[in-house]
Amino acid sequence: MSEKNERIFSSSGEQIIEVVRDIDGSYMLHKFVRKYDTEEEKFYEVRELPNPTGRYGDFSSAVKEAKRVLGVK
Repeated sequence: MSEKNERIFSSSGEQIIEVVRDIDGSYMLHKFVRKYDTEEEKFYEVRELPNPTGRYGDFSSAVKEAKRVLGVK
């Protein structure tokens, strides 16, 4: 089972990457997008596949890559 560690948001807030620690101790990235449902008048987060590729040996490298993918500093 993996555990979430941090969520990084794009500047618009419409894209999100979760940095997730896997059971083997490595980190991976899961990408989500925010969608608005006009019927229910709610925002939902939907997982976008494929995930950004790669596994990272440490948390800071994974966060740095997530920020690069989203174009945030």
